[in-house]
Amino acid sequence: MAGWRSIPRGSTLAARRLVTDLRRVCAALLITGCGTTAVEIEAFIDNSKADGHSIKLHLDDDHKLDIDEPSDLAIRDGKLYTVSDQHSRVYRISNDGDIKDELDIQGDDIEAIAFDANGNLVVADESTGTIWRVDDDGERHGDPIELVDDHNSGIEGLAFDVDGHLFAAKEKDPARLYELDSDGGELDREQIDFANDLSALTFDPEDGHLYALSDEDRTLFRLDNKLHVDKAWKLPIDHPEGIAFDGDTLYVVSDSEERLYVFDVERD
Repeated sequence: MAGWRSIPRGSTLAARRLVTDLRRVCAALLITGCGTTAVEIEAFIDNSKADGHSIKLHLDDDHKLDIDEPSDLAIRDGKLYTVSDQHSRVYRISNDGDIKDELDIQGDDIEAIAFDANGNLVVADESTGTIWRVDDDGERHGDPIELVDDHNSGIEGLAFDVDGHLFAAKEKDPARLYELDSDGGELDREQIDFANDLSALTFDPEDGHLYALSDEDRTLFRLDNKLHVDKAWKLPIDHPEGIAFDGDTLYVVSDSEERLYVFDVERD
């Protein structure tokens, strides 16, 4: 494969930005309050009030993505990445949604991406239920982690914690969370009952928690070390499919809207 390809400025289907989508415009107006006030979202579940800390989300901005059905988000060295399961392609995007680079990778239905502590790209192929490490040429290397054999409700989220453990989310029927060691060995698995489905995972180094996203519930969950919910927020987004923290900024990508949403994270 050819490796990462830089995208010239202004060449990412600019004409699509001129097309008026009435449904999306109306939704954006409702979410942003016509640009006059930011939406503040408080946790509707908070089982950790005893620690004296609360987290509020403030919707700051949203941007159109020229990417078909973006399915996940990940951060590496302060740079934002997403994936299209339609094209088995990973994109580096700016924080306002412009495509900077792209990488073709092997796979039929890539739904999840993450970067390990060494900056190596890890992807999940839902069609085969496997997890692969991918180099900068888009080639797989090493043995795959064969985790899920349900191709219709396979792996939808990946995230590494500070110990180098890899967490993987099975979408539904039933929804499960897996914890793997650095060699891909299974340490734990939990069938979850707090959401109808799981669509993404991320780890926030600021508070040391794993976060899970539900597409069907349009909800962001913060999990404790037993993978139980200690906080949850309803998101004003259709089909959220990816999440990533960058300090006190939270990025969320919508599959159906093909939009990148930007939240400020207020930590008391």
